[in-house]
Amino acid sequence: MTSEFGRAIQTPTGWLINPDKKMVLFFVRDPKSLMRIPNVITQLWYSTKEGIPTRIKNTRRLDLESAVETWDELLSNGWELVEYQINEDAA
Repeated sequence: MTSEFGRAIQTPTGWLINPDKKMVLFFVRDPKSLMRIPNVITQLWYSTKEGIPTRIKNTRRLDLESAVETWDELLSNGWELVEYQINEDAA
């Protein structure tokens, strides 16, 4: 029997790019949130075709469950993980 309290949920972290390569979404754990109740900050950016962020559109703070749900939904809808990020101004 596995206890729900014993399993840690992985915090989604990184950049996802949408299928038409015009937007990227950045996920990062909120450093101000509690370790046992983490929040995730997302930043939606306009981007180049290469996935380089150019201008921020919005920032949101989500609870961990909502962030995981959003991450999984985006991946299932054709968004892709960006393996590297060049624009240091965006991070």
